[in-house]
Amino acid sequence: MTIHIRLFTLSDTDFIESLIPRFSEFDLPSWRTPDEIDNANLASLKKAMETPEPGSAIFIAEDETGKRAGFLHIQIQTDYFNGSKVVYISDVAVDSSFEGQGVGRILLDQAEAWAREQGCSLLTLYVFSNNSRARKVYEKLGFKEEVTKYVKPLFQKE
Repeated sequence: MTIHIRLFTLSDTDFIESLIPRFSEFDLPSWRTPDEIDNANLASLKKAMETPEPGSAIFIAEDETGKRAGFLHIQIQTDYFNGSKVVYISDVAVDSSFEGQGVGRILLDQAEAWAREQGCSLLTLYVFSNNSRARKVYEKLGFKEEVTKYVKPLFQKE
C-alpha cells in the first residue's frame, strides 16, 4: 500500500468529521465524556476547515486509489519557555480501516517535515495519559514527555 499526503480541500470536510469519534475511543478520565471530547474537537476542526489561520495546515493521507486514510491538523505556535517557533500537532487521526498500517507515522513525518520547512525548533502535541495506543506511537517516533497536566475534578458528573 502506498500512502500519499496532500493538502486539505473543502471536499474533505465530511471525512474529517467522520473521524471525530476516534479522539475518544479509549478509557477517558472519569470527569470527561466522549460527547464533550467529540463536540469540542468537532467545533475546533470546523473552525480550522472553514477559516484556516495563518501558520496552520491540514493534510490528508490517502491510498493509491484515493481512499482517505487519515488527517493531520498542525499550527505554528510560540514556545512558552524560549519564544521560539514550534509546530503544535492539534489533531491527527487515522481511519480504523487503516489502523496499524503506518498511516499515523506517515502523517507525523509530514508534520515534522512541515515544521522543519517553517524553521521551527520543536514539534509538540497533547495526548491523554490513558491513551496508551497513541502514546506508544509518539514515543516510538521520538517524542518525549515534557510537562504533565494535573486535574482535580471539583464536581461529580451526573
